[in-house]
Amino acid sequence: MSKLPPVPSDWILMRGLVREQRHWGEFPGVLARALGVRVHTIDLPGAGTQHRETCPASVRAMAEDVRARWLTLRADVERTHGDARWGLLGVSLGGMVSMAWAAAHPGDFTRVVLANTSASNAGKPWDRMKPGALLGVARGFFTRDLVERERIVLDATVRLLPAAERDVLARRWAGYAAEAPVARATLARQLFAASTFRAPERLGAPTLVLIGGHDPLAAPACGRALAKRFDAQLALHPTAGHDIGTDAPDWVAEQVRAWLETSAA
Repeated sequence: MSKLPPVPSDWILMRGLVREQRHWGEFPGVLARALGVRVHTIDLPGAGTQHRETCPASVRAMAEDVRARWLTLRADVERTHGDARWGLLGVSLGGMVSMAWAAAHPGDFTRVVLANTSASNAGKPWDRMKPGALLGVARGFFTRDLVERERIVLDATVRLLPAAERDVLARRWAGYAAEAPVARATLARQLFAASTFRAPERLGAPTLVLIGGHDPLAAPACGRALAKRFDAQLALHPTAGHDIGTDAPDWVAEQVRAWLETSAA
């Protein structure tokens, strides 16, 4: 059996459709404490710190855009801390970008985690981007009231957050939308890129696939198909929704920690 690469000292996290790094909330800190590592968040083009950028219409181009910024971050980290080993965790569209990145640049990461993501060549079309849920998210994006918009998105993507906490989160996220508005063209380009994305034959690092059992946007069959394709370990949360980092941050961190222990043995 070939020796596995070392576990990461640093992790990059990427969010999904028209989301930005602040939408991770407490999860980066939860993961950093669970693993004893440094955790960094980065935005897809067209969102968050990059909201004024034109978003590419392909997942591969998004991956190259993010990677260019990551190379600068990597140099900064290594100047401060010495050699670093990197892990990559992406949810939803961020998971697709993670697949494209890890396949195109296999030396960049020693571990990859894919959460509630899919591909057009891994699973049935009706298992990914379900029309009802997708229309709900799109309807929310065209709602003028930013708080109501975020309530609609949360209703579609989380299952375990109590109503009162969901309302607080909707108001906080509405503030992000006001500060860094995402263009409608970005939504259209991200939807097109996601709908046409094809998973690569293999990734350049050992992989863990996480699934929310009540995800209406990427059914569990999608994650199972990707795990089989990449010979990856699979973990399913029976009741979490699409935004699994918000629904079950401690569970996600524990799954990654346990997997790293096993894969490093």
